[in-house]
Amino acid sequence: MTVADLRPQLFTDLDEPAWLRLFDNIQRSWFRLETLQNYAVDYERAEYDQFLATGDLDRPLGEWQHMIRRHTNAGRCLQRVHVVVEPLTDYLRYELAAYIQNSEAGEDIRLIPVRGDDWPPDLPLGDDFWLFDETEVWDMHYDTQGQFLKAARAASSTRIEQCVRWRDLSLAQAVTLADYLRTAA
Repeated sequence: MTVADLRPQLFTDLDEPAWLRLFDNIQRSWFRLETLQNYAVDYERAEYDQFLATGDLDRPLGEWQHMIRRHTNAGRCLQRVHVVVEPLTDYLRYELAAYIQNSEAGEDIRLIPVRGDDWPPDLPLGDDFWLFDETEVWDMHYDTQGQFLKAARAASSTRIEQCVRWRDLSLAQAVTLADYLRTAA
């Protein structure tokens, strides 16, 4: 039995300490694929409402950015790809503003911009996940409004291999956050 086998197999609260430890305890890498255009997670609500009112994201660096910096200083690879449908939703405009701090802390954030039904070939639609150290996948489940439902650990090697393929395909098709912001302005 491994340490991973002792972990919970399901989370319904993204503030759960055991969920957050998954991010702290990576050894080599994390990868996140995001395919939704709107996420409705409770911990962002006040900040998102402020962004909608002011158009600005004014916040100090938080523990998440400090964790990113610790990982990247230790030589770990932190990557994220978000498939974004243009024109961007208000939520995506907010998320891009939030991505800037994560990117400056060291996370490699990339985007695949699409228009209409022109979804990237061979990438899943509505299938979000976290891949840790290329050995563990957590499938992220949301309702049709983007409300978080659960994160479920995928135990099969087939699922892990599929997510590694999707990671590689999405990275090959994506542009960096900096390039996207430069061309979108």
